[in-house]
Amino acid sequence: MSEENALSRSKRASSYTIVKIPVCQLRPTEEINFERARTLAKMIAKRGLWTRPMLVEHRHLLIMDGHHRYSCATELSLSSVPCILLSYDDPNLHVTYWSEPGPVAVDRIIQAGLSGVPLSYKTIRHKLVALPSCSVDLDDLR
Repeated sequence: MSEENALSRSKRASSYTIVKIPVCQLRPTEEINFERARTLAKMIAKRGLWTRPMLVEHRHLLIMDGHHRYSCATELSLSSVPCILLSYDDPNLHVTYWSEPGPVAVDRIIQAGLSGVPLSYKTIRHKLVALPSCSVDLDDLR
């Protein structure tokens, strides 16, 4: 990556604020792989740090990216988790289907989160162009 691209990416990442959101307020939109979630929870517990913020839709607190980490937060008895609040209109947010091309029906994602009937595992992929990192001690999230 060129120095100019790295700097541009850094500026985009730094424009997002990481906030702590209560776990009980987050709404899943997709099912998870429970084995993957257990493995991830062990890794997070061993490190003692939360290092990747979850992507969350700002109006309804729908989980965009971080469903496995949401499960980890529950398993680790955390009361809050680091999140970046986003709009589906954010130009740095890329939303795609994992298995098929074409435009994503955002209303379908929102409906899944609001209804409590999540989409199947690996249906939708949310990716922020430059995801900032964090380093929050798990004791600060309990």
